[in-house]
Amino acid sequence: MTEPTASILDGFAEESRFAADNGISLRTSLRYRNMPDGLPFLEFGGKIFIPLAGARDWLNNRVKRRNPGRRAA
Repeated sequence: MTEPTASILDGFAEESRFAADNGISLRTSLRYRNMPDGLPFLEFGGKIFIPLAGARDWLNNRVKRRNPGRRAA
């Protein structure tokens, strides 16, 4: 019995699948990629792939936190 070979793209999702799995449109994914500090991506074989760990890090860096020093209005 042969062991399954790991794909070179393990940990990546094709952009259309990434968008569908995360409830965003392909257009929104494109907008995120085009931001100055945008969603990381890989172009491979004429397709766009999103590194899942990189996307998670990118999203975590965008979390907004309340400023504790600011008074409430």
